[in-house]
Amino acid sequence: MKRKWIFTAATACVLPFFFGSCENGETSARKSKTKNAETTQSVSAKTDCSAVHWTHEQGPKGPDNWKHLCKDFATCGGKRQSPIDIVTAKVQHDENLQPPQWNYGTTTVDIVNNGHTVQFNVHGDHNVELNGKTYKLLQFHYHAPSEHTVDGKHYPLEVHFVHKHSDDDYAVLGIFFIQGAEDQLFARYLDSIPEQVGSYTSSQTIDLKELFPSDRSYYHYEGSLTTPPCSEVVRWYVLKTPVEASAEQLKRFADILNNNYRPVQPLNDRVVRLYRD
Repeated sequence: MKRKWIFTAATACVLPFFFGSCENGETSARKSKTKNAETTQSVSAKTDCSAVHWTHEQGPKGPDNWKHLCKDFATCGGKRQSPIDIVTAKVQHDENLQPPQWNYGTTTVDIVNNGHTVQFNVHGDHNVELNGKTYKLLQFHYHAPSEHTVDGKHYPLEVHFVHKHSDDDYAVLGIFFIQGAEDQLFARYLDSIPEQVGSYTSSQTIDLKELFPSDRSYYHYEGSLTTPPCSEVVRWYVLKTPVEASAEQLKRFADILNNNYRPVQPLNDRVVRLYRD
């Protein structure tokens, strides 16, 4: 397998694949029309989050302070944030929920370590039908340990499949990992994943449907991105059944990801619903 490495600078926002970049302060600039050009430019610069450094580590740049780092990160202090702790005793079974219908095929991948996660970019048109809506798959990425917890328990790894229906309607399918049999995707790519900021392009194809468990049961709730700007535009589908990876694979991947998880956020008045396959 031929390898091609491309190193890039770390971005200030872990989700440029979501929105392209953080908000650029256009709203502030419009409100400053009566001021001179120099003042308007200054206001815009102050609300541009692209140069704002944030981290998953505790401290001034960590999750507790994301909402203070930039005006457009203020939503990180909102009432509908993710991830959450899924308390199974309080989950409500909802007969109106429907099973996901995956319209996935095969794809080559570009693997990117952007300094906040390891992300697999896909190619081609892949989508999933979720409760009457079609969402296009953009990419999938990993967190170790898991961001969501179940009854207070973290899993060693969680993968997020990011889909888009519209600019204010995203769906993320989360899958937990447990220790067990070797994961075939990791067996193929783990040696090629950049351990630092950088990327790797593969000419091999993968079957996306094989990355999901056969049981389609899921927990569903309304939430947010789990990284700045923490926009509350995400419909979460956290699959109930985990998949497996070997102890060595989980350890190696966790070392690369370096505790890239956001602590769980208050559920507030939201309800977690269950689809049972």
